[in-house]
Amino acid sequence: MKAVKYVFAGLLMMGLSAPVMAQSYESALETVSKALKADPTGLASAKATVKDYTKNFKKDPAAMVALGNTYLAVKNYPKAVECADLALKKNKNFGDAYVLKGDIEALKDDGGEAAMWYQQAMSLDPKNPDGYMRYANVYRKRSPQESERVLNELRKNIPDYPVEAESAHIFYTSGQYDKAMEYFNKSNPEKLTEGRLGEYALAALSNENFDKGLEISKIAIRRFPSNHGFIRLALLNANSGKNYGEAVEFAKKLVASGADVNAGDYSYYGQALAGNGQFAEAIEQYNKAYSMDAENVKVLQLISEAYTGMGDEDKALEYAQQYMDKNPTPKVSEYNKLATIYIAKVKKGEDPQGNFAKAMAVYDKVAEKVPAAGTWAKFQKGYQAYAAELDDEALNQYLPLITELENKGNLDEDETNYLKTAYRSVGYIYWSSKKDLTSATPFFQKLYNLDPNDKLAKQALGIEDTPAATE
Repeated sequence: MKAVKYVFAGLLMMGLSAPVMAQSYESALETVSKALKADPTGLASAKATVKDYTKNFKKDPAAMVALGNTYLAVKNYPKAVECADLALKKNKNFGDAYVLKGDIEALKDDGGEAAMWYQQAMSLDPKNPDGYMRYANVYRKRSPQESERVLNELRKNIPDYPVEAESAHIFYTSGQYDKAMEYFNKSNPEKLTEGRLGEYALAALSNENFDKGLEISKIAIRRFPSNHGFIRLALLNANSGKNYGEAVEFAKKLVASGADVNAGDYSYYGQALAGNGQFAEAIEQYNKAYSMDAENVKVLQLISEAYTGMGDEDKALEYAQQYMDKNPTPKVSEYNKLATIYIAKVKKGEDPQGNFAKAMAVYDKVAEKVPAAGTWAKFQKGYQAYAAELDDEALNQYLPLITELENKGNLDEDETNYLKTAYRSVGYIYWSSKKDLTSATPFFQKLYNLDPNDKLAKQALGIEDTPAATE
């Protein structure tokens, strides 16, 4: 029942198992909560604070359950049980006390015992939705039919309760965003609370359902215009979904909204502008981001990419090198971006020999720093030489790689693709550039053996497509 424990741990961290706090004990409970964090036993430094709280509110079942949840948050299960029992002495039908007992068992990994207490809550306090929701969660995987039966009973007893939205919330708080989306999609976003709309948009973002995230963010902006966080969510979803035109508009709204705009906001604004082809404006926003947070060196890489988009490889190299110098653990993809800037200069005819050598040196460094990426680096050296139309260099890089991969055998999918590309490129160089079909043929034959559908191999080998059979 570890999944049960995980779901309820997230739920309790959000403070959802406690009943709505009455103002009479809310402030006092905050003091108790701080004391118990320092003294989870409640017998040392927190003793006097807990004693005063209990003395003042022991006749209030809700206050006792709230105290029990505070004990539960610091994993003092016996004291949490005591609080639940005190609440039940005052009101034996108080559903939140039974829910608390169930939550205790859930966090102790006893799903069966937890379900028993939740069932008690449903039976004795049928207008309290928490018992139904907890019980349904216990049975969601063990018996979906039983879970659905209880949720239908909840709908019958409390018709206005947002079952789908609250189910989604439980999955959201436990990080199960795919399941959260499943239930959010069954709800009516026009009726969701402000908090649930935020969770919906974030779940969509986390689940890479960017169109839905943008749609929900727009609804939230319309319904809660004073909450600038929804503009930020719209920007994030639009950017992630490559809807850069809209992303730019949301970024402008966010900056003009009066919200506390941070470095991340300016960075996302820059990414929206860059995606929209507005590279100079993007650099302006990136510089604002970097001036606010110089620790975020990733912005230097983004500035480099913007200069690349503008065709200014010299500035792109300047910022890419700054980023690599300040980043102790650059990714392989980031090395690749640096190398491709040198290759762009090669293609422009700017010191082709020197810049090509610098690109190759970058891939050599990848092989040295990240041995697992060694084969990839060797492939990139051939690939980039071929892309730059440096045929002899491409042969110099590809031919040793072909020998290495042929000797290795048992290639994975990536290695097989490297080999196919190398065969195709080497064959094409011999056939087209060097007018040497004899030298090209063995490479095209090997390519055809790996991929009988490769059109270039079939053309070079004179293999015609077999016409489809007709009746």
